[in-house]
Amino acid sequence: MIKTLIIEDEEPAALRLEKLLVEIDPEVRILEKLDSVESAVQWFTENDPPDLVMLDIQLADGLSFEIFKQTEIDSFVIFTTAYDEYAIRAFELNSIDYLLKPIDKDKLIRSIEKFKKIRTSSPRVDFQELMHMLEGEKKKYKKRFIVNIGSKIKSVETSEVAYFYSLEKSTFICTGENHHYPVDFSLDNLEGLIDPDDFFRINRQYIINFNCISKIHVLSKSRIKIETIPPANETLLVSTAKAHAFRLWLDR
Repeated sequence: MIKTLIIEDEEPAALRLEKLLVEIDPEVRILEKLDSVESAVQWFTENDPPDLVMLDIQLADGLSFEIFKQTEIDSFVIFTTAYDEYAIRAFELNSIDYLLKPIDKDKLIRSIEKFKKIRTSSPRVDFQELMHMLEGEKKKYKKRFIVNIGSKIKSVETSEVAYFYSLEKSTFICTGENHHYPVDFSLDNLEGLIDPDDFFRINRQYIINFNCISKIHVLSKSRIKIETIPPANETLLVSTAKAHAFRLWLDR
């Protein structure tokens, strides 16, 4: 039996990962699916360590590295992340593996096989070394996007982007001047390419620039509506799972 804990703040992603793991290996037993740093810390405090942890980097209430600061994790860890290449070396040295989102089934199979080969060794993640390596890297965020306009090519500075959005399985840029262009990146990939101080993914369809926010309406404790300049073609609501993290992002 492979006792496995999934820590992932996007419910569809967590359900898909659970399905893939069970399909890949009948020995996998999912103990729990958690979506925040707070719930993970509580779980590790109250339960014996699992064999394997599938750990998303960005959770609803902050970076999952906070879990290591607050509790010891005596389990093997596979990071799931939308981060760019800058962090991969740190993940490789301090965990079984890393998986870029959206998770590819064949790569997940290889990660599980790798876990089986080394599961008798010490699983401890060297958190201090991991953070040292991550902080030591100079992250370079994407400065511009090249877009196609008919037979022409245009460069759009990242600072000019009001928001990114997905529509009918494609991804688009909306600039501050309300021009819309398709880009060859998924929103998952974009999260690792753009500066998280400036951009926040409010839900599955939108990543917004802080500077484009014109009004914020608090509908309830976990329900927030946003107005932007230029306005979006639909109501922009922060997902319930991201409401707390959004408030923290605003207060930086």
